[in-house]
Amino acid sequence: MMENSSLDIQYIKARYAKARNRYKPRQIRMVFIGEGPPDNLDRYFYFADVKKHDSLFLEIMGVLYPEQKKQYLASRRDTVLKEEILERFQEDGYWIISLSEVPCSLLEEPLESYLPDLLERLEKQIDKNTPIILIKSNIYDICYAPLVANGYQVYNERIPYPGSGQQGVFREKFSRAVALLREE
Repeated sequence: MMENSSLDIQYIKARYAKARNRYKPRQIRMVFIGEGPPDNLDRYFYFADVKKHDSLFLEIMGVLYPEQKKQYLASRRDTVLKEEILERFQEDGYWIISLSEVPCSLLEEPLESYLPDLLERLEKQIDKNTPIILIKSNIYDICYAPLVANGYQVYNERIPYPGSGQQGVFREKFSRAVALLREE
């Protein structure tokens, strides 16, 4: 297990940032904000070689690109196909970030304390009119009011994380959110 030192945290943060920024859209049209990267350092939404426990990626892509998701699963999660899906996600202007830039198990402070950092990152990355969807109920509870108070366009509904039996609810709510925000 990694020692929770500042150097390790910076390394982990940089590793995730490199993967996330590789797929950052030139023009961000919609942002999804989650809690943080998984505790398993080999898994992350933007990592191409994830063979299991990739539910956030699979459920989001199942809503946005159902045919590509089917092909990806049929290929036994071919890394080239995942990269192609991520490139389409990028080209379509979607970007997913997290309140915490490192796994929550490594945090020494409450998750809420990372809100000022999130607001600073958003200010540098997106226009206030860019639609935002919050993923996971606790992220909604922490972020919704402050983001709206800062002038951001945030979808007003708790969307559960697509794990632990919540996949169907996630698909329904996430589909509705994306469809409504695309219309605006």
